[in-house]
Parts: sequence; structure tokens; C-alpha cells
Amino acid sequence: MGDLQRMLSVFFNVPITVRRVYVSPTPSPRPIPSPSNPIVQNRRVHLLTAPKSLVGESDASEGGSCLHQRVVCVATSVVRITSEPAAQRFLDERYAIGQVFRILGRVADFHLLEVETGQGNGSIGKPGKEYLKRKYLLKTEGFECEIVEVFVDREMFSMNNQEWLATPDDFIDTDLN
Repeated sequence: MGDLQRMLSVFFNVPITVRRVYVSPTPSPRPIPSPSNPIVQNRRVHLLTAPKSLVGESDASEGGSCLHQRVVCVATSVVRITSEPAAQRFLDERYAIGQVFRILGRVADFHLLEVETGQGNGSIGKPGKEYLKRKYLLKTEGFECEIVEVFVDREMFSMNNQEWLATPDDFIDTDLN
């Protein structure tokens, strides 16, 4: 589990799942990466509140459940890999970005590149809602990720986040690709 996924899960008191929306294909056979021959992968994922089927009934009685999935964040990343150990963990074993840094035993250098808020319009954020966007770079030797995260509705960070979870204005079908 990546750091953002873990923090959102604690914040909302529900499991957060990651659904891959798009991953650019990796050449087959996968080349051995190097600084002069990096492997670059583009990815887009949705971080979602867990559907009811993943949250136990006992949690529901305690107010800690989410009856439907909601998109909390849309994350787009460009991953540049120049080391074989990073390629094995990320591409072959399919670890999440945050996990790759931990497994490699390295702390990522973090560089905040941009923070923005605005009204959602369909291409960014949720139409009619204020979004929060951050762009940053995580890097260590052999593994570099430029990530853009869009939190689709800033209301989720209000003190009443459980009410936000229960609001049905953007529940999604759990079978949606």
C-alpha cells in the first residue's frame, strides 16, 4: 500500500482501493533499463473508497463503512526506471510506487512542483466542485516518478468527511472499468 492510499484510508476510516485505469505497455521482452536506456511508463489510477462488499457488517454498525465506492483521487504518473531492481519490483512484481521505494530501502527525494485549486469542469475534477491538484516528483537512484494527483472534491477534507462519503452524488458502479 502506498503512503497516500494508507493516509486516505486512515482519514476516511474505510479501506481505499486502487483501480488501474490506464498503464502504457511495456515492451516484450522487457529490456534491461539503464540511464542511457530508461523504461518509461505512463499510468493513471483511481483511488476509491472500498465497496460495501469489502467492509464488514460490524464496521457498518460502528459508522466506519462506506456503502458505495467513491473516487477520492485520480493519480496520473510518468515513471522513469533506470535500474533493474526497480524494474523488477515495479514492472514484474507490480508493486505500487510507494512500495518500490520501501522495498529498495530508499527514501525518495520529494520535490513539490505545483499546487492548484479550481472549479471542476469534467476534464479535471468533478464538474461544479472545487478540486485540489498537486504535482510532485519522487526520485531515487534508478527510479523517478512525476505524479499529478487530483482530489476531485475538496469537500472530502471537511471535518464531516463521513457525510461526504455517504452523499450519493457520485457513487460509481463497482463493475465500472
